[in-house]
Amino acid sequence: MVNPVSEANGRCGSCGNDLRAKARFCDVCGSPVTPRPARGEHKQVTVLFADVVGSMKLAAALDAERLQEIMNEMFNRAAAVVQRYHGTVDKFTGDGLMALFGAPVALEDHALRACISALEIHSVTKELAAEVLRRDGVALQIRVGLNSGAVIAGEIGSGEGRYTAVGHPVGMAQRMEAAAPPGGVMCSLSTARLVEDATRLGPVEDVLVKGADAPVPARQLLGMESERMVLGRQDGLMLGRDEEMGRLGSLFDTHPGCLVGIVGPPGLGKSRLLREFTTVAEGQGAGIVVARCEAHASTLAFRALSRLLRAMFEVEGLGAGEARDRTSAQCPGLFGPHSVDAQILFEAMGIADTTAPPLEVSPDGRRRRLIEIMTLAVRARSDRTVFALEDAHWIDEPSDEVLADFVEALDGTRSIFVITYRPEFRGALHRRSSHTMTLHPLSESTSVRLVRQLLGGDHSLEALDERIATAVAGNPFFAEEIVRDLAGRGLLSGGRGGYRLTSDINEIAVPGTVQAVLAARIDRLPAPTKSILNAAAVIGNQFDVETLHALSPESSSTRLAELVSAELIDQIEFVPRQRYCFHHPLVRTVAYESQLSAVRVRAHRRLAAAIEARDAGVADDNAALIAAHLEAGGDLVQAYRWHLRAAEWLRPRGIRAARAEWERARRIADGLADDHDDVTAMRITPRAMLISTSLYVSDADGTDDLYQELHDLTARSGDLAPLALATAGRIWSFSINDIRVPEAVALASELEGMVSDIVCDAATKAIILNSLAFIRFANCEFDAALRVADAILALPGDVPANETVAAQILRGIIGMCLGGSDAGRRDFREGLEQAHTLGPLNYATMSHYSGTVAMLGLCRAADLADGTRDALRCAESLGDVNGIIATLWAHGSVLLRTENTSRDEAIALLDRARVLIEEHNLHHIGMTSIAADLAIDAARQGRIDEAIDRLRPTFWQHFDGGSRVFVGCTAEALVELLTERGSIDDLTEAHRIVERWQVRPPGIAATDLWWLKSRALLAGADGNSDVYAELAKSYLAFCTKLDARGRLPEAHRMVDESLAPRRG
Repeated sequence: MVNPVSEANGRCGSCGNDLRAKARFCDVCGSPVTPRPARGEHKQVTVLFADVVGSMKLAAALDAERLQEIMNEMFNRAAAVVQRYHGTVDKFTGDGLMALFGAPVALEDHALRACISALEIHSVTKELAAEVLRRDGVALQIRVGLNSGAVIAGEIGSGEGRYTAVGHPVGMAQRMEAAAPPGGVMCSLSTARLVEDATRLGPVEDVLVKGADAPVPARQLLGMESERMVLGRQDGLMLGRDEEMGRLGSLFDTHPGCLVGIVGPPGLGKSRLLREFTTVAEGQGAGIVVARCEAHASTLAFRALSRLLRAMFEVEGLGAGEARDRTSAQCPGLFGPHSVDAQILFEAMGIADTTAPPLEVSPDGRRRRLIEIMTLAVRARSDRTVFALEDAHWIDEPSDEVLADFVEALDGTRSIFVITYRPEFRGALHRRSSHTMTLHPLSESTSVRLVRQLLGGDHSLEALDERIATAVAGNPFFAEEIVRDLAGRGLLSGGRGGYRLTSDINEIAVPGTVQAVLAARIDRLPAPTKSILNAAAVIGNQFDVETLHALSPESSSTRLAELVSAELIDQIEFVPRQRYCFHHPLVRTVAYESQLSAVRVRAHRRLAAAIEARDAGVADDNAALIAAHLEAGGDLVQAYRWHLRAAEWLRPRGIRAARAEWERARRIADGLADDHDDVTAMRITPRAMLISTSLYVSDADGTDDLYQELHDLTARSGDLAPLALATAGRIWSFSINDIRVPEAVALASELEGMVSDIVCDAATKAIILNSLAFIRFANCEFDAALRVADAILALPGDVPANETVAAQILRGIIGMCLGGSDAGRRDFREGLEQAHTLGPLNYATMSHYSGTVAMLGLCRAADLADGTRDALRCAESLGDVNGIIATLWAHGSVLLRTENTSRDEAIALLDRARVLIEEHNLHHIGMTSIAADLAIDAARQGRIDEAIDRLRPTFWQHFDGGSRVFVGCTAEALVELLTERGSIDDLTEAHRIVERWQVRPPGIAATDLWWLKSRALLAGADGNSDVYAELAKSYLAFCTKLDARGRLPEAHRMVDESLAPRRG
């Protein structure tokens, strides 16, 4: 306790405690007593004045003894805050105190420390005020004023004077205090200028001050900028990392837009190196964006991304509305506050407007648009930016993928992205790292210097530094923990850099791990403080006071201050929430794992309930977090339900994230006993969702096993609706992505047997039936496909429009293929018109049907070009990869077949589609015509050998496992190229292709058009002009009968060519 007594022989420069005569160390804090400063010296300081509001009313309401008790407690708490941030309590003024920051020991960041102390003093006073109000029924408030400037500091006055400061800044600080509102902090402009980049300040206001002729400008201190690690850190000089610092600086200057990975095991100083680099970069005018990943949040989709975005737009701690306004203000001209782009960004930041209409954007589209928005925001910044992500080994997978793509988009900007991670991390960010630096243990000599920095130079410490350096084996964090451990055991007294040996150390016990040292330190904490630390460990690496109170109602600012002083936690935010993080992730790990599992289980359950109750309006947003705590708390059934709820919320935002939640629900259900209530249904649901969405991912490993398990489970339950939905998804995936059409056809037969027996709503039945219609069409079973399409259009009830439109378009294409030209064209045209009204995503997805009729030659390409161009524009604006592939394929195919258009543009579109198909392993069905068109183009450029070699494997792969409707495009192009090259082997191969088609002919004229044309080309290549002429006539006749408008010009040319020799 700080003793407010006037008689003393001097005062401690660290804590303000009165000192004994000739004392070498402070009896309270252990700091060494420095020689008395000169009678006066110039110092740059920040002066803090704090004063009780309405002290006269308090005196009137309370008896003198109680008033003194309250004042002593308040000033003790305030003085402890000043001491913690290396300030000096100058004097107590009866109902207030004065403190100096920057004297007697100079502090480079004196203004920042004073601001932190002012806010913390308010915090501890509010805690005391609540007790006073409850006990005495009176209000206790303070106001604080700050001013910075040059003073004369020293022992002022004759004889043994008190250390104090004099000068105009002292009086102005007192005037600022008088002008501050109750519960507020008023800063002079001199202080505000020093901290404006690190704090949140109110607008400049003119305040009346005593003795001034005119109002004086000042600003209220509102809070600290989030994510600034300014509390509890006494790092000292960083040693042994000069080479790494130089390399980081060089990369920032010479390789803008790059991703740098700092790799190393725990404790080697990854975070410290990153802090030093960002400090230097900030001093050079760069903007700094810092986010941290947490072990407990590694399963929470988009958590790391949200943290980074909040830091990027400086909205951490703000309410959702205020955060949206602030973000929009930083992006003038990039998007409107109510635009789709704004909604995508706000949702990713966790500040979505709940009143906004639902977004009609696919998960992949959201991701691509978000990356573009982030990139545009970076490019719009006037300063260079350092993006720093700590502990990336704990990043959630969706954030990892988005940020990896964002890093790629940073190429060409003046920014740099730096991540720290442990060697076992192999995520997308690791793979994208263009530069990696691996931290190694410090050398022995550097370790000795580090330990000396930690211990100080007292003669009693001789040789101890070398002994500790040997024990830590080059691990800086281990060195810090051993020194703290020795101090905690009473073998060292004093503070960092100023210790002295108080007892002989016969042996430095080297624990097997750093964890053992940490555990010993935590065990020495007072029981209430240790309890608070343990509760915080359950919450996670970062926590706020409000959440902490839910687990530990007895937690107080005083106890938290003890943990900060012990360098176990650090405070990172003040208002509107007090937020802390663990000083090192290992501290949290040790505190968490030291607790009995039963204790942790109860804590996780209470925490889940608290999160749900506190944020009831955004429960879906927190569903994954609640599920994780319930799972850790052993409430598996409720965790299962919350995982499913999280998946539904995530599904339109990120299909991979949703699938991760379904997978977690599946694992929970599989772990339950077989006789658990509803266990079969619980095992069915996530499996059905995982399989039914496999179309949208390219790496759905284990789906075959899952499907068999689902098949067995539904057989036991008798409920076939989930199996039917999953089978429909599997059919789509097999036919569109996987070139497994024969297997999809077999599944369709099974599904048709289920449809009549399942009980489901009209929407689900339409989804199931559309998969059947498509696979029957893809397999050239047109009559069966028509029956299913008609059944969809005849469904009673509320059938989604996108399902009926898809059925109508497909019915139109089949009608054209079968020769029902007028009715088919009408269905096709009306279906496309309706698709345009369903929203950009559905319109883009259905546009591939335009490409289908173009490549089959059933329509004039020029009639389709405007629609496919519009669909491509929609898809690219949304960013959905499935939509982009479909529309690139459709518009490229249409454009290539349209007269008087750019062939180069069409080929470029098709090549983009090819790249995306190969990159994402999606939409392989499109390669049937894309590969054919690219091969024809390559041959025209003189690369016919290359064209044939590339096209041949595509044809045989799709001929064996793909769609018989689409593979004709590949066959037609391959036969054309082989006859053009014309060797004996080429013609033999071409004949074999044509003959293979006849082994199992579809019997549908539209799909046989390529076959007739190819037979004619082969007859011409064989020199049989009469057969060529006859087949050319047949080809023209069939094209005319089907009104195959896209093929008619070619068919007429072939007939003309066959007649030319005779005319000659």
